[in-house]
Amino acid sequence: MPLLTHAATGEVVGVVAATPGLTVLVSAPPGTDTTGVPAGGVVVAWATIADPGAVGGVRVEPVFLADGRAWTPDQYRAAYGQQLEVRVRVL
Repeated sequence: MPLLTHAATGEVVGVVAATPGLTVLVSAPPGTDTTGVPAGGVVVAWATIADPGAVGGVRVEPVFLADGRAWTPDQYRAAYGQQLEVRVRVL
């Protein structure tokens, strides 16, 4: 049974600050046109995203800076392409 019962799928339901030293790398399959796709940046927070298919009804995703704003991976892929892979790494 999910812990969250009133959040819409994909809704950000909580955010906590990230510790320093993490960044996001964005990659695309070979041959993908990445013109206009901003590079990933520093992880500034962690968000819980409503997901009925996840244990407890949420999944944890990074919130990172790119192109002058903060993004979750879902928001970034919606804007620049579902084929993009977002990975967190230690600086």
